[in-house]
Amino acid sequence: MREDSNKASPGPQKRRDTYATMSVLAWIAVGILFLNVAYFVGNEVGGGQVLDRDARFWPVVNSFLIGLLKAGPTILIGLALLEFAFFFDRCSKDETFTEANLKTLRSGADSLVWAAITSAIVIPSVLGAIGDAAGRDVFDFTELALGVGLMGLALHGLAIVFDDAVKLKEDNDQFV
Repeated sequence: MREDSNKASPGPQKRRDTYATMSVLAWIAVGILFLNVAYFVGNEVGGGQVLDRDARFWPVVNSFLIGLLKAGPTILIGLALLEFAFFFDRCSKDETFTEANLKTLRSGADSLVWAAITSAIVIPSVLGAIGDAAGRDVFDFTELALGVGLMGLALHGLAIVFDDAVKLKEDNDQFV
């Protein structure tokens, strides 16, 4: 017999409180990431300075779009965290093994995979095509991009297991 099987599991209310705390922390992380994106894009557009009315329109739009492109992985990671904020919020309301949570796991995993693809392939390709020096290395798989992509793939694997759990719960609910 395993030694840890004799320990009492935390009560349902404590578990719900933990899920609620995780939801709040995910929301805070989303806020921090999107503030970071706003700062980064703002620096790309105007270098932190106020644009005057003599500023040309298309260079500003071009800088804004390049800033959004460069911030793309951060935006996608923020979207994944946003999904997990909703996931933990639903879990705090005892809605754990549901189709909505399964969809959230898959969506969060997709966001992480796309963040890695954007970082490693899309950004260098686009920047290289427009002649930016930062885009000279197409297929720039950094450790961070590789790690984020692999986390996304691992979450897809977890979603497969979660899908089985949702189906089992639905089957059990029919008998009760």
